[in-house]
Amino acid sequence: MICCYTTIKYTGLLSNLLYMLLAIGVMAAGGLGLQMAQPNTPEHTYFVESLVLGATICTIIIFGCYGLVSDLLSVNIIFTGFILIVLGLEYLQLHNYQPHSRYKNTSQQLELLTVWHELEKQPEQMQQYEQQHHCCGYNNASDYKAMQMPIPKSCYQPGSDELLFTRGCQATLKHGRSRIEQRDKLFMWCIIGLEIFILVQTIVLSGLLYKLRRRERLARQQVPPGVRREPRANHVGSRTQLLDNV
Repeated sequence: MICCYTTIKYTGLLSNLLYMLLAIGVMAAGGLGLQMAQPNTPEHTYFVESLVLGATICTIIIFGCYGLVSDLLSVNIIFTGFILIVLGLEYLQLHNYQPHSRYKNTSQQLELLTVWHELEKQPEQMQQYEQQHHCCGYNNASDYKAMQMPIPKSCYQPGSDELLFTRGCQATLKHGRSRIEQRDKLFMWCIIGLEIFILVQTIVLSGLLYKLRRRERLARQQVPPGVRREPRANHVGSRTQLLDNV
């Protein structure tokens, strides 16, 4: 049991260290997003919550590591309660996820509309946009056919004069936004998964610690009569008191 307890203990310390690194990452992302978000907007509130949550997690982790190092059952139980609270907050944050306005590609959407409407006057701008984003037309290559215009070279894949980019620039824009949002949510789910793992570790560790403490109490109670008991190490001066009573 002691070997199992030690293994879980040090594994828990490593898990908490990784958890703290993720929390620092959340705070860094929240700080960067806060600088770009407009005040009094859902995005601004979201990033403020991220900063507060990251700082709270770091504080809780320090408290939990203290409980692991000192082998205190009461601290581990309180740490378990804190992890449950943070899990609830993380779930609410994921449920109320508000992507930053830059993820909505508002400026890029406006840029695309501008260069597309100026296609007949300044086709080189649209061609440059297509080369940068690997797309063709607003919806697809058929837009040029509908406008009775030749398909430009920017619509062809690099090194080929036959293979066209099948995706339009509008679809490419939406795909990029969706990919960023999925990445953010995946990062959040990774944090929640690590929190569940730490929660299970802490519960198991608390159970093992309770059994070890109970075994120690039973061992002290079963000392034969006439045999002097060893004083408990966490009572200062208890050895001197016992010797004086002999």
